Amino acid sequence: MWFQDEARLGTKSVLRRCWAKRGVRPTAPHGNGFEWTYIYGFVHPFSGRTDLLRFDTVDTASFSAALSLFKARFDPVDARLLVLVIDNAGWHRSARVVVPPGVHLVFTLPYTPELMPAEHLWLGSAPRMTSRS
Repeated sequence: MWFQDEARLGTKSVLRRCWAKRGVRPTAPHGNGFEWTYIYGFVHPFSGRTDLLRFDTVDTASFSAALSLFKARFDPVDARLLVLVIDNAGWHRSARVVVPPGVHLVFTLPYTPELMPAEHLWLGSAPRMTSRS
């Protein structure tokens, strides 16, 4: 039994205030834009194995490709059934998703991220806030 989730990583420029003399309007070059990449994570909590795949988008075509790569990596000879627990994202439930033979999708209850072991893959990559007293 495997669990799967996606995470969006990237940058988005943010306009910030800057210090300047009163009455002076400084110029500050910046880029208003964003760049994202998506990481598809597969985790087997019983053995601790993980697999991360990078895609430029999150949609049915990317999810289908991720399923094919997952199947090829963990069962290339089609010897076993891979049960994959996923959330209820629209690109997971679409009729256009191509599920490889030997992969069975199981959907979690809606709005229950705490039930997904794959959600914990992203905890280490989140920025941590610290406070000083």
